[in-house]
Amino acid sequence: MRSNILRRLAGYVRGRSARPHYAIMPPMPDQISIRIHHQKRRGMAMKRTPVGLVVFLPKWMRSDSPQAQAFIAEGIHKLGAPPPREETLTAGDLRRMVNVWAQVLNVQPARVQIRTMYRKWGSCSSKGTICLNSALCSVPEELAEYVVVHELVHLTHFNHGREFKAAMTRALPDWRERELALTALLDGRVD
Repeated sequence: MRSNILRRLAGYVRGRSARPHYAIMPPMPDQISIRIHHQKRRGMAMKRTPVGLVVFLPKWMRSDSPQAQAFIAEGIHKLGAPPPREETLTAGDLRRMVNVWAQVLNVQPARVQIRTMYRKWGSCSSKGTICLNSALCSVPEELAEYVVVHELVHLTHFNHGREFKAAMTRALPDWRERELALTALLDGRVD
């Protein structure tokens, strides 16, 4: 019975609403940043990202509905509040790190961008643009260095194959430990 009501409600909301597929909730009293994504999905999910928590809701569900709010509160309780972000590095430090490692690896990125990213620590485009997550300013320097080297190696090896891993090992022999430490910062997911 309840699922029929929800299906009818879903059709009503889809027909009348043209809201974006995501929303950003204002910071909660304890300054937890939460980003809401509306997707074609049946259930709700939440995960910790470099810049806060991301909640995935069905397209038909309003983020201020009691069901969504209860799920978010339970998820915060299970995941715990993300630790306060203390910036240990600046954007300038990250750019200098890119320049130093670009010389060591004998590569030259076309452009370096530092911006807020909700799903990953960095990226490398086919045009040579390196994009780094601004949240790297809040992680230990050796972990930020791992992300920088990882993205710069992509300028010569565009996948995560054997050659890529060999180049990472030559540049940073402990890159696998750094990768695990970076993953450990995020703590997982609630479904």
